[in-house]
Amino acid sequence: SGIKFSKFDNNIILNGTKSSGEIYSGLFLGKNNHQEIKTKIEHLKPNCESHQDIKNVLTTGSKGVFQGKIYVHDKAQKTNAYQLSKGLLLDEDSEFSTKPELEIYADDVKCSHGSTSGNIDIDALFYLKARGIVEKEAIKMIIKGFLESVLKKIKSKDVTNILVDHFNTHIKYENRRN
Repeated sequence: SGIKFSKFDNNIILNGTKSSGEIYSGLFLGKNNHQEIKTKIEHLKPNCESHQDIKNVLTTGSKGVFQGKIYVHDKAQKTNAYQLSKGLLLDEDSEFSTKPELEIYADDVKCSHGSTSGNIDIDALFYLKARGIVEKEAIKMIIKGFLESVLKKIKSKDVTNILVDHFNTHIKYENRRN
């Protein structure tokens, strides 16, 4: 919130057997904001795990960019690596670009990556409105549900409450085009 442009580079090197690394990001990008996240997780030893969950909610001409790479060295057998990036576009002027990459040199691994982007689910919105929830609140509920997997990873309830309060106060979705 409030950042016009930001760029984060994250590099994690898993160089101990059974080491692990996680990256979680949940962003709401408003008017003409631009956010870039670049990650590289290197699995150098056996039995390592990594997990990435990147979620962007974009509106009013904002742009989210995610470039993630999982590198698995030939000695890193039994690696378990997961990477997911999702974008929720609230209007036609917003954009979410992703480039997930896997570079694997070991043959006994479990690695996956994926990326999706889309708009508010009209059927979900209709369902909530049919139960008496006004559209603005229904949309907030859908956005919160979209970001929930990242919010659940925050260990401090105080921090979670601050973020949810901030969300409820500042998140606006008034640009929907029919």
